Amino acid sequence: MQKLLLVEGIDDKKVIEKLLKKRKIAFEDFEIKNCEGMNKLLNLLPTTIKTGTYEVVGIIVDSDDVLAERWQTLKNNLDKSGYENIPTNPNPKGIILSDEEEELPKIGIWLMPNNQVKGTIEDFVRFLVPDNDDLLPIAKKKVDALISTGKNRFTETQKSKAIIHTWLAWQERPGTQLGNAITYRFVKTQEYIVDDGKASDFVKWLKKLFR
Repeated sequence: MQKLLLVEGIDDKKVIEKLLKKRKIAFEDFEIKNCEGMNKLLNLLPTTIKTGTYEVVGIIVDSDDVLAERWQTLKNNLDKSGYENIPTNPNPKGIILSDEEEELPKIGIWLMPNNQVKGTIEDFVRFLVPDNDDLLPIAKKKVDALISTGKNRFTETQKSKAIIHTWLAWQERPGTQLGNAITYRFVKTQEYIVDDGKASDFVKWLKKLFR
């Protein structure tokens, strides 16, 4: 039996792959599938559950600006698929559901960034930036200043993406992709630019779900 992790996009996939690699974590018969969007993920979910191929299915989606609505949508889908005792609200430590009769795969859900606040995979990475980092606050101010002029070409919902990519553009190797930020080191000190220790709840959820 296989284990499948469904994610919304390529950035989610790469961030998780890099995080697992950095933590030296490997799961047997494990695949991360880029669903290329929330709607495609939701369309794929019922057949993934019912196919009988997977003993474990994980779901990682952005909460965006609609955390409660996003959770309710997933909750309704799981209810239709036959899952019971689904919590009213998402657990801050991540959600894991098991079918008592073992006819359905064990299923886990994580709402980016932390099951509690609105946001995206970019917010998840931003939360990993060390508290003493000098550039992130400046990047945020620059993005806020641009928005205040009305000249921003991105929407308000893309603000987090603008902040984290501005921050990445100011590193020693400008243009680093979001996933590569997890394993990026300063040239001189060899220190990582993000602290994956801040992702401990997420890593614990992955381990509990897929091991």
